[in-house]
Amino acid sequence: MTDEPSEPVAVLNTYSVVGIAICAVLAAAALFSLPTLQTFGLSFGTAFWLTAGVELVTAFGIAYFVLNLHEERA
Repeated sequence: MTDEPSEPVAVLNTYSVVGIAICAVLAAAALFSLPTLQTFGLSFGTAFWLTAGVELVTAFGIAYFVLNLHEERA
């Protein structure tokens, strides 16, 4: 009988942790960007949809990184 585990071990993927943190900071900053974008001369509709697009991309980014959070090593 050997002491080696027969099942693969799940290891935390540090790139996914960093990606989640970056996406979360970007999403939090985008929440407050609407008034800033309006001061640069954008209309409310344009600034809103730009902010909504950033939020959507960060949501997809977080979902991707969460799905790849653990990697299996033999």
